[in-house]
Amino acid sequence: MERVIQFLERHLLPVVRIIAEQRHLQALRDGIVSTVPLLLIGSSFLICAFPPIPYLARLVDPYVSALLTVVNATFGIMGLVASFSIAYALAASYAIDALSSGLLSVSAFILASPFTKEGHIDSGLMGSKGLFVAMIIGLLVVEVQRFMIKKNIIIKMPEGVPLSVGRSFAVLLPGVVILVSIFIINVMLAKIEEGSIPEVINRVVTAPLLHLGGTLPAVLIAVFAIQLLWCFGIHGQALVGTGVMAPIWLAFTQQNAVAKMAGEAVPNIICQQFIDVFILIGGSGTTLALAVLLFTTVKSNQLKALGRTSLLPGVFNINEPIIFGIPIVMNPIMIIPFIVAPLLCIITTYLFMTSGFVDKPYALAPWTTPAFVSGFLVTGDWKGTALQVLNFIISGIIYYPFLKIWDENKVKEEQEQIRAEQMNTQLPQE
Repeated sequence: MERVIQFLERHLLPVVRIIAEQRHLQALRDGIVSTVPLLLIGSSFLICAFPPIPYLARLVDPYVSALLTVVNATFGIMGLVASFSIAYALAASYAIDALSSGLLSVSAFILASPFTKEGHIDSGLMGSKGLFVAMIIGLLVVEVQRFMIKKNIIIKMPEGVPLSVGRSFAVLLPGVVILVSIFIINVMLAKIEEGSIPEVINRVVTAPLLHLGGTLPAVLIAVFAIQLLWCFGIHGQALVGTGVMAPIWLAFTQQNAVAKMAGEAVPNIICQQFIDVFILIGGSGTTLALAVLLFTTVKSNQLKALGRTSLLPGVFNINEPIIFGIPIVMNPIMIIPFIVAPLLCIITTYLFMTSGFVDKPYALAPWTTPAFVSGFLVTGDWKGTALQVLNFIISGIIYYPFLKIWDENKVKEEQEQIRAEQMNTQLPQE
């Protein structure tokens, strides 16, 4: 195990650090994260519109249409918001006027979207359907703007002109180039009957990514990568879960919400809630069961103290005290269950939802929502909570033998430390 860790440290960590510091991935991560508050608000109203309790459902039935307007106003502009926030984040990393870049990206995103004969925008593209279009356009807009600024192809105002006015003119030429280019590309695509820019992107990029990202092997690989990075002290969820997979998982989340609003069958098992609610119970590594074991079964004084301090944060899916307190980081004993437990929970959850025993999730809950509550909220099914309990038990069974080994090692260390202190106190004082 030590040789494996040394190999990964030597060959994997340098690559991971390069990826983590890559500004385009950071912009995608920050831009996607900015949409989450809207999705949480929309999910709250979605739960209110379709409460999982029949009595409450009858009470709110006259107000369903009104409640769903809030859902449409949040889930329905996911792509539009991302087009602004991704460009804003990337421009800020280049020290370019971020506000101008964000606004220009929104304009380019809307222009790229196909219009009806009446001149109306396709509202479906403003949501998750246009998310990958927004990502590509947001990045391209900033790169074109940066290139033109670097080559000094901008309008510069004389000294004494207010800074805000100067910024407006500085973005003028890049804006013209970007918008005219998109207009020309759309006209050319229409002439050769290839559709529009979003249709081409969705056909070439989005569809393959969604197909791949929605499979069981893809989720197993992604979560394995998240866990492996955590084992070296790198925030795997931020790098892989939020930075790479979140656009795919959140797109599935909106598809499920739209289907629920339309009264149709919820289509996707894999989505953001699948990971947050049923796999990351207690945080990365499914560590809530480990926190309970630390609180109830260990003999080491150090681990007992850790159990007392980590249980409450673990209830709200915060597990840094455990990851760095046991520690799991660089620990050849605890790394094994930390990786294996969530992978087994993925398989269990997928099988139960595929069989129809547990309903597929349709609402997004805050990641800090306590386990055994969140499962019921996101599925509207009491068996969602039962599945969380099952995953909790499975992870506890996996962690227990490894924790006992680590606990015995810590007890020996503490006893040796006590003996060493006693010997020091018995030495004659000079």
